Amino acid sequence: MFDNIVAISSGAKVNQAISIIRLSGPDVFEIMKKIFTGKVGKDKSITYGYIKNDQEIIDEVLVMWFKGPNNFVGEDTVEINAHGGIVVSTLILETIVANGARLAEPGEFSKRAFLNGKLDLVKAEAINDLIHSKTVQQAKINIKKFDRKTSMFINDLINKLVFIIGTCEVNIDYPEYDDIEELTLEVLLPKLKDLEKEISKAVELSERSRIYFNEIPIAIVGRPNVGKSSLLNALLEEDKSIVTNIEGTTRDVVEARFVLNGINFLLKDTAGIRHSENVIEKIGIEKSFKQIQDSEIIIHLVLENQDEDDFERKIKELSEGKKYIRVINKKDLISKDKIKKDQIYISALKGEISELEKAILFEYQNIDLDDFRMIQNTRQLALIKSSLFSIQEAIKGLEQGYTPDVVIVDITKAWEDLVNIVGRADNEKLLDSMFSNFCLGK
Repeated sequence: MFDNIVAISSGAKVNQAISIIRLSGPDVFEIMKKIFTGKVGKDKSITYGYIKNDQEIIDEVLVMWFKGPNNFVGEDTVEINAHGGIVVSTLILETIVANGARLAEPGEFSKRAFLNGKLDLVKAEAINDLIHSKTVQQAKINIKKFDRKTSMFINDLINKLVFIIGTCEVNIDYPEYDDIEELTLEVLLPKLKDLEKEISKAVELSERSRIYFNEIPIAIVGRPNVGKSSLLNALLEEDKSIVTNIEGTTRDVVEARFVLNGINFLLKDTAGIRHSENVIEKIGIEKSFKQIQDSEIIIHLVLENQDEDDFERKIKELSEGKKYIRVINKKDLISKDKIKKDQIYISALKGEISELEKAILFEYQNIDLDDFRMIQNTRQLALIKSSLFSIQEAIKGLEQGYTPDVVIVDITKAWEDLVNIVGRADNEKLLDSMFSNFCLGK
């Protein structure tokens, strides 16, 4: 049995029009009778009254009543809609605590909802991820987890593994039974390979969709005075870097974050790369090379008819295995008959950079954000990858001649990882499933 908990759900550190104080637990209705002058409402009803401390009125409120277990938390819950001042909200909170509740820990209402079977961890974490979304795309992706399709997909994988584990256990412990499927290599291997394909596809989709949650680093590199700082400013649509006609203005790396089509990028305006005897400038050039190594996308900014030198070749060499985009700047100074179709031209100073933006986004298109197999949450993604590894180890073991009683360790590990995505792994539940499927008590 849980105790009674309370928290200011709408935020305790800001003045706002309305403040919501949430209580949950076995005695919250009794607590409200002590401090609320209005009627105790029926389930899913709203009543009006005052919150008082002894006989002193604290605030005029509306109270929403939710009888357990048919609500979000799964137990009796009350939400007080009070005026939103910090002082008033705190006084109500203190009054409730004085009458038998304690302050809730962060996330404790959602934790109780999970323990009461009202939501699984996928939805619980989706709620938290939605609250902390930094872009519209992140919010859209997180809200889709509320329909439980991702949970259903994971649970389907779990059920398939339960069947395989159960069949293995019965074949190992009860070889004399002839009314169950004999789990030979020819039977077990295809089942595991089918699972491997399903999970591999989910991991692949998940990795691609992570671009909406990760920050993709972009290094803008090139010779001095080719317009790198102007390009940074154009992408940001603000003056972040100093722009002059003097070569070598940028001596250190200037970083800035921006969002393009819902994807987060970290731009790095680097020092111009050239031969120099200036100690400070040489340090800046070395930093530029380091940024190429550390970035995922390299924008190599050049001017028309620019000859390739050793530094240009080094930029290309360091960009191997990365997304390399060669861009010709100062398009407005180039005659139209000299513009080639297979090149990207921009005018950073005039903000004419649409072709470059298309090139940046090219590899990040055609991602179906409605695909329920995608998992963006870091914890969940690590678990499904671990599950895939265990299944691959089981397949490898079978192909090397190991028997089911050996590889079942890897299969069970895969099951545990998947169960931990939606909820806490419990081997008793696995045993219950096995016995119900195979009627071992006959």
